[in-house]
Amino acid sequence: MISDPDILAAYHAEGRGILYRYRRHRDAWRPHLEAAKQVILEAVAACPGRESVAVLGSGALLDVPLADLLAGFRRVVLVDVAHPWRVRLRAALTPRLTLLDADLTGLGGRPSPGMEPPSPPDLPAVQTADLVISLNLMSQLAYVPVSQLERMGQTEEQTDAFAAGLVRAHLDWLRRLPGRVCLVTDVKRIVLDPKGGVIGEIDPLYGLSLPAGGTEWSWDIAPIGEMAPDYAVRHRVRGYSDLPKG
Repeated sequence: MISDPDILAAYHAEGRGILYRYRRHRDAWRPHLEAAKQVILEAVAACPGRESVAVLGSGALLDVPLADLLAGFRRVVLVDVAHPWRVRLRAALTPRLTLLDADLTGLGGRPSPGMEPPSPPDLPAVQTADLVISLNLMSQLAYVPVSQLERMGQTEEQTDAFAAGLVRAHLDWLRRLPGRVCLVTDVKRIVLDPKGGVIGEIDPLYGLSLPAGGTEWSWDIAPIGEMAPDYAVRHRVRGYSDLPKG
């Protein structure tokens, strides 16, 4: 849980930005959202336990097949640092739906220059879940902390090292969980010119290598005009219905 109001406000602003972008580009986002839900449904179908499922980075539930999760498990836990009010209302009206406010970076607030990336928090509701879903979260973990470190004068090399540590810690944590793990994450960000030519590529995982396998697809997250009139941004996304532990 984050007590710093400025940091919490930054996470709420990030969540609103994602929702507003979705509303502007529903058609462009639809294939990605459906692909993410399909990976989750495959994980649900193959999960032997039916007591509880935890969704990490649940956000506005755009990519969460909530009805299917409620049908498949006795308890559904949505884990996020800043749950939107509509999700809070839905949880209040749904007895088997639980919200958990948690900063999955493990920071719990503002980072300090020179600090080592912390371990993810100890969350019993996640540790005991039959299925844990990390959903379009891993590549986003560093966004707010890195923004804070940049304001403190940290260099790009320093912030990249910190971000890489957060990403690595999240993957290692997922692999240690006793239950089944479903992972959906960006693996590449591609900048395109108006004709679809590649201008540049960005590694959102800061050099982290993911295991072989999984399913990949494209997400046109920012079509031409969203971020600039002369380029678009496309993500490559990979989903694992059963993340290898090793």
